[in-house]
This record gives sequence, structure tokens and C-alpha cells, in this order.
Amino acid sequence: MDIITLFVLLLVLVAFAFLIRFFFFSNPKKISAHDAEIRALNFILVGEKERALKLLREIGRKDTSNLGVYLQVGDLYRQLENYESAIKVHNEVLERTGISEEMRLMAHERLALDHEALEQYAEAAQHAKSMLKINKKNLWALKALHRYAVRRKKWNVAIQAFQKENSAGGTADSLLPSVYKTEEALQSKASGDKSAAISMLKQAIKLNSKCAAPYYHLGKIRQEEGNFKHAIDFYTTFVELDPTAGSIIFAEIEKMYFELGQFEQVEQFYQRLHKKQPDNLEVIIGLANYFERKGEYRDALTLLEEVKDPDYNNLSFILGHLHILEKLGHKDALKSAIDDFIVSDRKKRILTCPNCSHVKEEPSYICDKCGWVKHS
Repeated sequence: MDIITLFVLLLVLVAFAFLIRFFFFSNPKKISAHDAEIRALNFILVGEKERALKLLREIGRKDTSNLGVYLQVGDLYRQLENYESAIKVHNEVLERTGISEEMRLMAHERLALDHEALEQYAEAAQHAKSMLKINKKNLWALKALHRYAVRRKKWNVAIQAFQKENSAGGTADSLLPSVYKTEEALQSKASGDKSAAISMLKQAIKLNSKCAAPYYHLGKIRQEEGNFKHAIDFYTTFVELDPTAGSIIFAEIEKMYFELGQFEQVEQFYQRLHKKQPDNLEVIIGLANYFERKGEYRDALTLLEEVKDPDYNNLSFILGHLHILEKLGHKDALKSAIDDFIVSDRKKRILTCPNCSHVKEEPSYICDKCGWVKHS
């Protein structure tokens, strides 16, 4: 056997050995579609949505019957703000023949979300309604229709949507129908139909007498008309239902009592509120301001200093207290109160996390609540 033949034979043996090792020992495995979907999910979890989208699109190309993957692809397009592509993919799923009711529901839901992201609420509502044709008690669709009606400021539609949602097991706030009817009334008022607005505001009260909003607007209308007595009645109910927001109109109520020549009623108004809500700081401040204007500084000071849990973030309370101490000539108490305010204000500004408003006990450069880090 010559040397060339021997060399060729050696090459053949080496190649054969390599093939045996490759086929019998390397055993390369292809990634299954299931494993690929798991990988895509992991990409989504760590925020790598582009990589997840690429992988899921590849799975969809290889298995066009995997509609769940197509739904995920559309969802990722929406999350990446490629809304038109999201709608196209989800519509493709919806247009497939022979798909199950469950898949049809999911496709309509995704399309509703796609259009909602584009603020196309009318189109989104159509898909939610299509879901209800399949399942008339679908709570997701009922909530969505409620949400879209509010976004479109269709207040009568919103009231009906609220009722259907809660009838199907929803837990929307019972004040909402009254709030919506109030908003409808304001639309009528803005268009110049005050009579219709008043009628709607009264309907709002009938829908829920605990809702403060319609009382405020009825009070405002009556005040604009110069009907101060009825205005005060409506405003008073508003304040009783929402004492914090109600403090905004304390000055208006006082002004109307002056116009009616009933200045003594101002103190009775505040005292009634204070009796009902003794811990309401806004009411206490209002009554203290009233005493101060009458020159009854000691009564005002006593009222403020008897507050059990003073809110040192409330500048009206702080400045009112300082002003009365100055009027009474309590220089030491005034200096002490100013010093306390400065310390409190400095602590609030320096030790409050700018990201989540958590107040720390001492200077720190990372928030132990939200993880915010202070940079130089």
C-alpha cells in the first residue's frame, strides 16, 4: 500500500470518527416552541420586550395555529407604542375562522385596549360591546364601557354603565352616578341652560344625597342669583358632607351672612360644624379666624392650642397661630412657635424623599422605602 493510499484511508477514518461523535455523542437539541415561549416570557419579565417580540414572531411564523402567541405579539406591539401593528395582529386573530368563543373574547378585549391606548374610545367601546354579545355579564367589558363613557364625557351613558357594572358584581363607588349627573348639569349650565342645570343637580341629589358636589353647584347658582339664604343652605350641606373642600367657601358664607345682616349667624355656623367634627382642622381655623376678626384673640388662641394633632404642614394653621400670639404680645411663645416651625419646615424639606414623599428620621442618600438615590 503506497503512502498516498494510506493517507486517504486515514482521512476517511478521521472523518468517519467525527461523524460518529457528532451524531451519537453531541446530540444537539432544538428548542421546543414551549421552551421558546418561556424564554420570551422571561424577556418580558426583565423588560426586554423587543427581544420577546422577535422570538414570539418567529414562533408564530412556524406555527400559525398558535393564536395565543399572536395575542402576545399584539400586546407587545401595544406596549412598545406600535398601536397600528397591535390592531392589525389582533384583528388577524379575530378574523380567523372557527376560533373559540374564549379566543374571540380575548381578541376583542385586546382590540379594546389597543384603541383605548390611541384614545379612540368609541372604537374601544364597540369591541367591549362585542364581548357582551358573547357574554352579557363579562365584568371586564362592563368596566371598560363605564371607563370609556367617562373618558368621552357621556354622563348619562356613564350612569347606565355604572348600574350594569355593579349589577354584574362590580364595586364602583356609589357616589359616582351623582357625580356624573352633576357633570352633565355643568355642561347644560355652560351652554346657557341654567334651568336644565338646576333640574339635573336636584336629580343628582336624588341619586345620592351623600354626594357633596351638587350642593356646591346649587349654592353657587343661588349665590349668583343673589338668593343668599338658599345659597347658604346648599353651601352648608356641602361643607358638612366634605368639610375639607368646604373650607374653600367659608369666606363666601361669611360674606353672605353680612349681606343678610346676620353676622351673629357666622359663629353659629362654625360652632355647629365644630360640634359635628371637633377634630376637623379647617373648621377650627375658620372659627379661630372669626374670633380674631372680632378681637377675641384669647378665644382664638385657646381654640388653636387645644388641637390634639396639629398639622404642621398646614400653613393656615401655623401662620394663624403665630399671628394671634403676636396680637396678644406673647413674645416668648411667639419666638418658640417660630423656632418650632423653622425646625419642622427644615426637616420636611431636607428629610422628605422627593420621589415618594417618605419622611426619614435622619439624613440619608437612599430612600429605604422606594429606593431613590440622591445624586450629586
